[in-house]
Amino acid sequence: MKEKLIGREHEISRLEKIWNSGKFEFVVIYGRRRVGKSFLIESFTEGKNGVYFEAIQDGSKETQLRLMSRSAALALYGTEGAAFTDCISIFDAIAKKAENERFFFVIDEISYLCEANAEIIGLLQHYVDTVFKRTKLVLILSGSSRRFIEENVLSSQSPLYGRRTEQIKLFPFSPAESAKMLPAWNIDDIATAHVITGGIPYYLNFLARHSNIAEAIKDEFFTPGGALFTEAELFMKGVYRKTSTYGTILEEIAGGTNDVNKISGKTGQSYANVSMALSSLSSQQIVAKREKIEGHGTGKGWEIIDGYFAFFYRFVHPYYSLIERGRGEAAFSNAMNRLNGFVSKEIESSFREYVLSASHLLISSIGSIDFPNPIQKRNEEVDLFGKADDGWIIGECKWQNSPVHIDVFAQLEARKQLLVGSDKTHFFILSKAGFGSDMATLAESRDDIHLITAEELFERSQAQ
Repeated sequence: MKEKLIGREHEISRLEKIWNSGKFEFVVIYGRRRVGKSFLIESFTEGKNGVYFEAIQDGSKETQLRLMSRSAALALYGTEGAAFTDCISIFDAIAKKAENERFFFVIDEISYLCEANAEIIGLLQHYVDTVFKRTKLVLILSGSSRRFIEENVLSSQSPLYGRRTEQIKLFPFSPAESAKMLPAWNIDDIATAHVITGGIPYYLNFLARHSNIAEAIKDEFFTPGGALFTEAELFMKGVYRKTSTYGTILEEIAGGTNDVNKISGKTGQSYANVSMALSSLSSQQIVAKREKIEGHGTGKGWEIIDGYFAFFYRFVHPYYSLIERGRGEAAFSNAMNRLNGFVSKEIESSFREYVLSASHLLISSIGSIDFPNPIQKRNEEVDLFGKADDGWIIGECKWQNSPVHIDVFAQLEARKQLLVGSDKTHFFILSKAGFGSDMATLAESRDDIHLITAEELFERSQAQ
């Protein structure tokens, strides 16, 4: 029985619209490994006619050709016996099939194919321009390397530039989509699951096998052979040939070291090597450099923005050898003792994403910043800061077990004065435990204060 597709309604709708156009279409789909690209494509193509080919990592040109030939023969002729001698023969057969009927041709993990056969991009460009455009074919190229897709398929330097008719960048699940995968769990456990998986559907599937978050974390992260215990290494090997460098760098960042010079000193790697590794990790959307926003804030070096890797390199990786030997109890206890603090910090990114997607404001920049408070003589952090079409946005995320009262807003307003003075500003406050009557009453009397509850973030009713 095929697994049900959760979320991705917008993406499926776009793909169906393309399918129904009846003309040649060229679609590019990309996003982080494990985010669900292949599952989206398989769900969309189910019941439709076409060739689905997934290239393999480190496969030779001959191996890739044999695999593509087999996929094409099965789809076109219902047998593996019809062998094609080259990609041109395959493309010609697909084009002929699509002359008078709707047909798809998917090349999944296009970067792996190009590593084995550097002519593929140019060959595809030739067929798009001269052959495919006269057919009813839907050509789909998919890849996990953002850098490869953007530089070799979408950029102005690519032979395929300007030829795609649709592109879809697939993002991790929102909190509400993660909640749909864990319908029997309470909001606290769902929030933790969303944070420590980064909203990656593939990872959430493993947690969904359990009845609660503690059991899931113990079995999947702190048990030898656990799916999420082994995933980090598998992920890295799927992207990099030398994985140890990246692991040590991520462990330093997870522990609070975010300056390149300091990371270099602690890891023994040269400044240049650390910089290159961080650039590569950034292209995989695992890390990002925290910058000023509209000239405000001090910036704060590098940080891990992928929830799974933030959790793994903070709580699992330092004790990998112990866990591997079946002695992960202490590491598990350490993680559980610190879990609330970790979640309350990491869920700030979900807060920002919610404001960006759910607010009626036209937001041009958003993030978190640190800034010097000259009154308190210390650095302070604002969980949400950004620019909207009619002013500024500023917000606070309170993932705690007590309701938010008006004193939290007073502190937020004071920070706003230090940052943007009297400029028009919209205030956003997320509270896990709701709001006191004083805060709720104030918000009702003003249109610049927006209160968000945990139930709204996860789109769950109070009854659940």
